[in-house]
Amino acid sequence: MVNKLWFFMIIFGIASFIIKGDNSLIKVITESSQRSVELLISLVGIMAFWSGVMRICEKSGIVDIFSRFLSLPLRFIFPGLYERSKPAFFNIIMNITSNMLGLSNAATPFGLKAMEELQRINPKKDTASDYMVTFLIINSASLQIIPTTLISLRASLGSKEPYDIITPIIITSSVSIIIALLLDKLFQRFK
Repeated sequence: MVNKLWFFMIIFGIASFIIKGDNSLIKVITESSQRSVELLISLVGIMAFWSGVMRICEKSGIVDIFSRFLSLPLRFIFPGLYERSKPAFFNIIMNITSNMLGLSNAATPFGLKAMEELQRINPKKDTASDYMVTFLIINSASLQIIPTTLISLRASLGSKEPYDIITPIIITSSVSIIIALLLDKLFQRFK
């Protein structure tokens, strides 16, 4: 369905271009492509820097400290999971910790392993378990402490204070995750 929609939009755009004969579209496409490449190059440098900083955090044990700190609240959020599957619980902790610290590349393998483990202990293989749903909600709400991608974008676009978004992001992501988890527990109770 979506492929057909894209196909018709592209055909309509090409037909419109041919009928109107307006060359400004080619100019806009060329300029946009150039700006995209410039933005990408500036982002690569900033992202490489932050990836290095986060790798140092990972190697120095800061990620482990965050993991231990998160263990207690996650036992409350995922009641009984630690006893049922320590690997799933560990991978969930590492995924959330990595996401909080802006290590999304490191978080992905942990998230996939956590879902595999959650599926392994799931009694209904064709239906997502409460643990799976809660884990997806936490990842979707995404509590952020260091939003490296946004900081990188702001810096690459010339922001004088690219880091001034950290406090608002911590507040908004905290509120969103609290509301999401409350709604999750409410739906679990009444399903």
